[in-house]
Amino acid sequence: MRMTLFLLLATALLAGCDDPDAPAKPADKPATTDKSDAAQTGAAPETLVRIVHTLNKTDEQCDTDGCPKVDLQWLTFENQPELNDAITQQLAAMLIQDEGNATHDGTIEGLADAFLQDASDMAMASEQGWELNATVKKQGRRGDLVTLSMETYEYTGGAHGLPSVQYFHWDLTKQQSVKLGDLLVPGQQSGFWEKAREQHTAWLDEENLDQTFRDSWPFDKTDNIFFNDKGMVLQYNVYHIAPYAMGQPTLTIPYAELEGIVRGQYLPQR
Repeated sequence: MRMTLFLLLATALLAGCDDPDAPAKPADKPATTDKSDAAQTGAAPETLVRIVHTLNKTDEQCDTDGCPKVDLQWLTFENQPELNDAITQQLAAMLIQDEGNATHDGTIEGLADAFLQDASDMAMASEQGWELNATVKKQGRRGDLVTLSMETYEYTGGAHGLPSVQYFHWDLTKQQSVKLGDLLVPGQQSGFWEKAREQHTAWLDEENLDQTFRDSWPFDKTDNIFFNDKGMVLQYNVYHIAPYAMGQPTLTIPYAELEGIVRGQYLPQR
């Protein structure tokens, strides 16, 4: 089964600064940027101006109610070309992986079209209601670190579709992506995973899961993480550490347990 994703730029809408709930503005109105940001060469901007892109596309050869469709909403940021390129590359890489051997040119547009072409080649696709949805949005910011959540859903027939979520981190000062290992104090990887295993055991106990489940769905590592108000959250997708019916489990390691394990700049300031 293919796992997911995205597609083409079409309509660009400007949205306000760092506030994820700020209303969108028409694309023909120039975005405003804090003047101090431009002066801080090499420094992370105090605010980020979001550009929201949307696309709704269906199979042009289909004229039934259940036509295969692709719906996308993602964002980029004004005056952040390297970050925007990284976002695009991340989406394209995910699409290439998910489309497998489908014929495409490796671009987001080509991979999106490949999904619709696959659907048009399947006689039952129009009746099954094939769909590919994606939403990319700003999850949060912690100092120089901005985090995006990439949520997708793909349905290609069968009992259910396949949801997925991935978190993407970017250092605004260094202008580079940040992985889990970059967030940890050197030499503390084993300590981190020990804390993660403890949270996994606590989750199993809380869900009152028996030994058969524990043997069938053991703990596994993931680099899919983000920060919230309680701690660092390990995000798992369906079928990773639990069956589909249990959704996308999360394990949260409290900040108090991350002292000396996660680099200080990513922990709440006392």
